[in-house]
Amino acid sequence: MIEKSLQQMKETLEKELKMYKEILVLAKNKTEFIKSGQLDNIEKTTAKEQQYIKMMGTFERLRRSIFVNIREELQIESLDSISELLLHIDDSQALYMDRLRDEILDIINELKQVNELNEKLITKHLEYVNFNIQLMTSTPEGSHYGQKDTGKTKSISSLLDMKI
Repeated sequence: MIEKSLQQMKETLEKELKMYKEILVLAKNKTEFIKSGQLDNIEKTTAKEQQYIKMMGTFERLRRSIFVNIREELQIESLDSISELLLHIDDSQALYMDRLRDEILDIINELKQVNELNEKLITKHLEYVNFNIQLMTSTPEGSHYGQKDTGKTKSISSLLDMKI
């Protein structure tokens, strides 16, 4: 019976690994879309990422239920992580699951770095947009070339009278 639960855990980890790899590809693509200002592609990529986030919740619930089964089958009190599980199974299975876990953790770390870069790039783009809006809505200095100020001319307050 434990073999079936361990096989389910392996399959779940393999699927999670595949999913994280796909999310990493999306995040790297998103970096390029942000750099080139492809808003439609950024939106599509973000929608795909949200679908993966929902799937991650499903995998988390599945993994927890498998942990409960394994804990009952091994008759141990507490089993909350892959690290704890590795202490209770044979070496060949433990090595394989440990490798999967390490690979998932490596991808999560890389994903974190890519997401931080994307956040910085988006912040810079927003700062640039805000700078341009402020520039366009600010009072132009010296825009009355060759005219005397008689006090009767109406001053222009900005190129645009509204902010977006």
